[in-house]
Amino acid sequence: MSKFNDRLFKGIDYLLGIMLALIVLFVFLNVVLRTVFNSGLTWSEEIARYLFVYITYIGAIGAMRSNVHLGMDSVMHKLPKGLKRITYIFAQGIIIIIMAMLTHGAYTMTLQSVEARAAATGIPLSIIYGVGMLTGICIAIICISNIIKVMKEPESIDKLITLHESDEDDVLEKMKNEDEDKEKK
Repeated sequence: MSKFNDRLFKGIDYLLGIMLALIVLFVFLNVVLRTVFNSGLTWSEEIARYLFVYITYIGAIGAMRSNVHLGMDSVMHKLPKGLKRITYIFAQGIIIIIMAMLTHGAYTMTLQSVEARAAATGIPLSIIYGVGMLTGICIAIICISNIIKVMKEPESIDKLITLHESDEDDVLEKMKNEDEDKEKK
């Protein structure tokens, strides 16, 4: 199952890259057409906007799976193991509740916009609002999976609560290590 998930999320990453490339292409093409020919593609701005919405929502699913959303990692690492697990499970529960609210709101908006169409492309707006349901359900499933993992394997809590240092911190640490190496020579 893990290999399937890894392939699925690798495919999602490629899909996100393709959507981002399409946004850049449509916006660039529209700028060139407006600048050079004094006319543009009326639908390109709308498509780019909707692709951006999809990238944001689908990217949130990938970020949740990779455990790279903002969190309070430094606080969590200082807690004792038992309290760390309880806090983590509580936080995942809050996320599940918020995702249920997102899913409910997106479902309501999807139902209300079944007949509505986008102005330039004619795309049903329910397709745009539907991605909120997908995101809410997927993130809730990931949270439930995380809770089950922590319950079954208490030692996995340290892997789930990862401390993500910024690139700047990595560069500073590398420079410090290089300076120490120079001093030794």
